[in-house]
Amino acid sequence: MKHINVGIIGGTKGMGHWLAGLLQKENCTVHICGRKTVLEINDIARICNVVVVAVPISATADIIKQVGPLLAKDTLLMDLTSLKKEPVKLMLANSPAEVIGCHPLFGPALTDVSGQNIVLYPARGTKWFPWIKNICEKNKLVVLETAPDEHDKMMAIVQVLNHLNTILLGMAIAETDIPLTQINKFSTPIFKTKLEIIKKVFTESPGLYADIIMGNPQTGKMLDICEKTLTDIRQTIKSGGGMKLKEAIEKTAKKLF
Repeated sequence: MKHINVGIIGGTKGMGHWLAGLLQKENCTVHICGRKTVLEINDIARICNVVVVAVPISATADIIKQVGPLLAKDTLLMDLTSLKKEPVKLMLANSPAEVIGCHPLFGPALTDVSGQNIVLYPARGTKWFPWIKNICEKNKLVVLETAPDEHDKMMAIVQVLNHLNTILLGMAIAETDIPLTQINKFSTPIFKTKLEIIKKVFTESPGLYADIIMGNPQTGKMLDICEKTLTDIRQTIKSGGGMKLKEAIEKTAKKLF
């Protein structure tokens, strides 16, 4: 394939920045478009063979609607969001370009991504998918070719349920009105690890986690599961104390492991 110009909208930080580094290593020319860059969306569409949307989930739809119609049929439009069904649907509806949904299942801070999973979904066209898949596999990423519905269903567990658990724990701790300085004096290593995760979710990018939870179509189901599980635990403790709770834990362990 001839020399490739890639435009990353939102590539100044986060996963867009990570992808820029990966593609530069593969001898692609990467152009970055952000709120404070000289290049704008029109420029990216004009000079690039591949355009990647790597903005926050809340801004993804608007950016796809802006850049999609500007692309030619033989170019590639790709996204990096944590949700796949809606972005892929929007890319197909708003652009004649080939379309690939992409979700790296790791954060941008990793320096070695060998063995990490990345979701790719070729929604339209056959020209560009082998190119991006080859780059991923060459860099020892594990490619999961997964349809948007299945991806979002799995992310409801891996992300939504997981983050809800973290948010619940953080809010519950806050409700005790005991200062963390006091709690930390009694913390075990595992609890300290959990507190670090809580701190990350609540202070670094709360909007990201809110978008992931609000945007997943399975969130209502996950909330129902959480509420039912907590109710079941409460009833188990009321009816049988520690022994019945132990039995419930052991039953769940057999189901999971």
